[in-house]
Amino acid sequence: MELKFVARQAILDEQSTTIGYELLFRDSLTNAFSESNNDKATSQVIIQNHLLGNLSQICAGKKAFINFHDNSILQKFPLMFDKEMIVVELLETLNISNEIIDVVAELHQKGYTIALDDYDFLPKWDVFFPYISIIKLDLEETSYSDITQLKVKLDNLKLDIKLLVERVETFEQYQKLKSLGVNYFQGYYFHKPELKSGKSISPLKTNLLRLCAEVYKTDTEFNEISKIVSQDVSVASGILKLVNSAGTVEITSVKQAVSFLGLEKIKQYVAIISMSQLSSDSPNELFAESLVRAKTMESLSLLPPFQSISHLGFITGLLSNLDAILQVEMKRLTNDLPIAPEIKQALLGNETLLTELLVLGKYFETKQPLDSVLTIMEKYDISFDSVLDAYQDSLEWYSLTMC
Repeated sequence: MELKFVARQAILDEQSTTIGYELLFRDSLTNAFSESNNDKATSQVIIQNHLLGNLSQICAGKKAFINFHDNSILQKFPLMFDKEMIVVELLETLNISNEIIDVVAELHQKGYTIALDDYDFLPKWDVFFPYISIIKLDLEETSYSDITQLKVKLDNLKLDIKLLVERVETFEQYQKLKSLGVNYFQGYYFHKPELKSGKSISPLKTNLLRLCAEVYKTDTEFNEISKIVSQDVSVASGILKLVNSAGTVEITSVKQAVSFLGLEKIKQYVAIISMSQLSSDSPNELFAESLVRAKTMESLSLLPPFQSISHLGFITGLLSNLDAILQVEMKRLTNDLPIAPEIKQALLGNETLLTELLVLGKYFETKQPLDSVLTIMEKYDISFDSVLDAYQDSLEWYSLTMC
């Protein structure tokens, strides 16, 4: 069976800046790789993603955290990668031997960043401490007191080893870990920020939201789009910058840009720039994820079941993280925004065709009940590969467009 790269999960620092992605693999919709397939999975990703070309696009120029097991370490697979592109993860299943230690020492000497994955606090791992930069801990298997003791141990040894905790699912966990001196965080916590009751949205952000909603009205025409965009200097200048960076013809006015790009493309540009500004004080990964999701939904909306709502796919995906970005409940946001009823229903999770498209668009990046995804795929005879291809094409598009 062919093994595929499936998704990436962001790793963020204390400032909620994305510093890299762990690549996740799967050989079908339902099955994660078994332990016996781990070496095959690593070598397969090297081949399938044409390492020296595609990895940077998959990770948008950030480092890829990749698992390497016994055979792949002994065969020195990490040397196939640019040292600036990856973090070499040594898994807890590694059989420690003198040969393994020698290769890890060589990788360290050549400047590769090395991490111990799923660290279990056993003394046998201490032999790697001179060579590693990161220790990864699973929060479901590790207590806060364990983390404190590990910090003390590393300080006593005068080792500058960073701590990365995965499966961080809530804002409260993130805050606690941050207070303990943890450096990096992996999980879905940034989707669940502290929602502040009665929090007001600034006039600037309110205007951006309304601008985004206005251009997506079904009856908006050429001249009206030009007028709407021209009313916001930051959006207008952003449009001109984007257009001129992508084309060979110099564009000097919003009206010219609208004419050059066409209505649908200019709507996307307005939405992207507006969301970029709305996201300025939230984790950058939320904006990146929103864009990838929007493009994934746009691609999937070309499939026969969704063609009737194809004009709504991109903007729905783009707005779907708005509650986390603004730290305001989605219900309140949808009440205040002049957006199409279909979009409102999808953002609130009510059962509609657009909601089903959103479920598919989110599948590879967030935790969702597998049953709901399988039901939609079976209902409309949609293959796993078609959803995966849409997602991976969107990652490439994001990297080429925004990075």
